Amino acid sequence: MILEKFAKYPELEGEVKLEDTPKYREILDLVHIALTTVVEEEEKLLWGISIPVTPYIFYGSDALYEFLLEAGTQELNQAIFADPETFHRQKCAMLYSFLLNKFYNYNYTHKREIIRPVYDPHCRFIKYYRINVDIRFVEVASTMPLPELNLESLELHLDEDAGLDTLEKLLPFDLFRFSGFSIVTITDVTSDYSLEKIKDVLVNTHDKNYEENYRTVVESLKAMAGSQDLEFGILPLFKVNNRLIEDVDAYNHSIIFSLGRQQGVAENSFVQLIEKFVSNPHLIFFRDLDMAGPSHVQVGKLLYMAGVKSYALMPVYYNKKLVGSFEIYTKQKGLLDERIFTRIEPAIPLIAQLMQNSIDDFQRAINRTIRDKFTSLQPSVQWKFNEAAWKYLYRSKKGEKPGDIQKIEFRQVYPLYGAVDMRNSTIERNKALINDLSYQFNHLQEVLNALKEKSGFGLTDEFIFKCNKWLKVLRGVVTPNDEIRLNQFLNEEAHPFLEHFRETHPALSPIINEYFRNIEPAEGRAWQNRRDLEESMQLINNAINNYLDNMNVELQRAYPCYFERFRTDGVEYDIYIGQSIAPDKPFDQVYVKNLRLWQLNSMAAIAKLSASLLPQMKVPLYTTQLIFIYSNTIDISFRRDERRFDVEGGYNIRYHIIKKRIDKVNIKNSRERLTQPGKIALIYFNQKEADEYISYIHHLQEKNILNDDLEFLELEELQGISGLKALRVGVNVKEEAEQEDEEVGKPLVKQEE
Repeated sequence: MILEKFAKYPELEGEVKLEDTPKYREILDLVHIALTTVVEEEEKLLWGISIPVTPYIFYGSDALYEFLLEAGTQELNQAIFADPETFHRQKCAMLYSFLLNKFYNYNYTHKREIIRPVYDPHCRFIKYYRINVDIRFVEVASTMPLPELNLESLELHLDEDAGLDTLEKLLPFDLFRFSGFSIVTITDVTSDYSLEKIKDVLVNTHDKNYEENYRTVVESLKAMAGSQDLEFGILPLFKVNNRLIEDVDAYNHSIIFSLGRQQGVAENSFVQLIEKFVSNPHLIFFRDLDMAGPSHVQVGKLLYMAGVKSYALMPVYYNKKLVGSFEIYTKQKGLLDERIFTRIEPAIPLIAQLMQNSIDDFQRAINRTIRDKFTSLQPSVQWKFNEAAWKYLYRSKKGEKPGDIQKIEFRQVYPLYGAVDMRNSTIERNKALINDLSYQFNHLQEVLNALKEKSGFGLTDEFIFKCNKWLKVLRGVVTPNDEIRLNQFLNEEAHPFLEHFRETHPALSPIINEYFRNIEPAEGRAWQNRRDLEESMQLINNAINNYLDNMNVELQRAYPCYFERFRTDGVEYDIYIGQSIAPDKPFDQVYVKNLRLWQLNSMAAIAKLSASLLPQMKVPLYTTQLIFIYSNTIDISFRRDERRFDVEGGYNIRYHIIKKRIDKVNIKNSRERLTQPGKIALIYFNQKEADEYISYIHHLQEKNILNDDLEFLELEELQGISGLKALRVGVNVKEEAEQEDEEVGKPLVKQEE
């Protein structure tokens, strides 16, 4: 039917003058029908036909002409075409995309759409429109031969003004003749553009301050909702230790909170409102506050005083977790209805992300303060640091002098101390050092003899003499002063001499290079004994630390406690438990008893673990296990200078002094060390303290974890400390299979003293 209609106007095969286009209104209507869908609303469709490469629209929908001609003034809405220079640039980019593809087979992909902001006087805010130009019905021919183009060099600048300027010089538009028509479609993309602006806030939050971001989001929401008379409030939920913070400033974008602050309403009453909402989050909507308002009298009064006619509060979720609430309100009656919710619904996931970002920023500020003022913390005590950090930030934000951050302390906690030491680690370390140095000096002496033999250099005799002298020292007792002088000889005399010899006698370099390879700490033979010792110590320490870390997880499940390890030649640890560490969880003495039984059992497990590692050690090392029994409570506080907890008060410091002096204590009237490999030593002051652990020892003996060799010992007096006593019991470190073989007289491993 359309083709039959066109056949009646054969002149359309040729040129049609602009002034003649009204004659073909019926044909243009058919073009309109053919190129648009029947479901589009005619009164909203901004669609037109224009002359190619010009803004002259000679046919269009009523909605298009109403849009281009502002009502009442009949003046062309210049905003849609922007300034002439910008329009020219965009037109050039579009046309050269078309021309390069047709005549040079070059695919320069340029978006044939333009976004334009247009102020809507009815809504009183800027809307955004996308202008799309369809040139499928445009034919173009060159009026003369076209020049060759270096597209490779031109390609680098096509998206810049310089590239377009070059194309205009090389391919001016008067080289081409355009015929046909373009289809112009203008689409309201305010909602999509507003969403993009909110996304931009999400991506570039760090580039702008919070208030600027908030204004951008609110303006975008107004544009999506289609009214400047709507207002929005964004309320993230800020919490410290799972409790909402009492800070109205954090919720100052809520009309209820901001009005309440102006009226002097107490902060905690607002927190109660939020907590009530959080306990049962759901949409709260008052379409007409003159007819029905909130049950909370004070909130209703605040809204009435502000002239609010409609109010809505909706929960916002991020990853199915409530992160805040979202306010919509207006002072214009009948404006807020369900359609507004539908319009802004696409923005809700972005609002949720913004809220989560704000919560994350708040938490980072708390953590940053903790890191700056404290140190890495355990979950059992971090709540205390969270509160201190928040109070410090709050005072700072209020403009008050924040002063010093509050003292972190826990009162009346039960202490437990344990130490796992490597027996004779100092002796083993000195032994490894002497063996390595002896090898190094023997090797150095061999190198010097070879240099003397091949070069005849007389000074080598002196170095050989000094090497012999140091070898004699290494066979005796090496003092710290000897070690310093020995290193000075190597680093300041022997090694510089070898370096110089290597440069002046290249033929002897292989001998010298071999020596220097041997004294490399990472792989050199002269460090082999020290590396073997270090690997053995690391093997034990890593196994013990892993065991304690795993056990700590179990301890925290029973009752939160503070567990701190210290690295020595072995491992020391302090444990503190009490009501002040977990004020929200009822405390009972049974948790202390459970911890003490764990301590004894874990020491037995560590002794057995270290014994099982002996076959893997290059240097056999044996561990000793020590427990200090102390039944009284103490106070501890965080020392910021040392970034750790320590005892508080004169009486409590005595506990700290004792545990530092008992590691090498001897049995009274003897030179025997209390701590022995394969045994657990428990130091105490009075029998009442020991009785509890004795019952635990009997329990573990029945389970065949401890040997039946419990000793009751008195200890030598230490500086300022007297009356110390000890229990000592052996650990059954043998495997079950080994025990069965011993029963039939066939031990698998010979037990050495």
